[in-house]
Amino acid sequence: MTTHRTPPPLPTSIWVIAGASVASQLVPLVRRGVRHDDGLSLAVSVVLGALVIGYISAGVVRARTVRLVLVWVVLVLSSIAELLGLLTADEPADVALYALLLVTSVVLLTALAKFSRTEWFAWQRTKPPAQDGASIRGLVAIAVLVGALGGLVGPVDDGVDVSFDVATRAPS
Repeated sequence: MTTHRTPPPLPTSIWVIAGASVASQLVPLVRRGVRHDDGLSLAVSVVLGALVIGYISAGVVRARTVRLVLVWVVLVLSSIAELLGLLTADEPADVALYALLLVTSVVLLTALAKFSRTEWFAWQRTKPPAQDGASIRGLVAIAVLVGALGGLVGPVDDGVDVSFDVATRAPS
């Protein structure tokens, strides 16, 4: 690992991650629309999404292990779910949705792999003071937008209706 007198610049791959993350929320938002919850529930969802995704993203940009592992797990699981959705979709619109989501997940996984091999990432692993290096405010702002969009996206209507009845008997 090399020591830098001046911190390396933010790599292009992290900006690709930011752009693909926005796309990953815009695609289902356009397809499904906004949630139809009450105002308070929607507001809480948007705020929580923004805070959680902003926090996790700041950790990814700063190469923090736990948040990176969490993102890897979520992206791999999302890719698997999108692939399964693509294989089982009946409607052309659903096929297109799952295909676009799968493409964004593949872009995200590829960019995250490239990001983890950059000078910025290696430098961040040395845990420099947060004020050193390029500002990550723009990236965190994009992450907050992604989280807020995620809080707006309507639920998946997969057509599955589950119900069950519980019968009770008095002991004999």
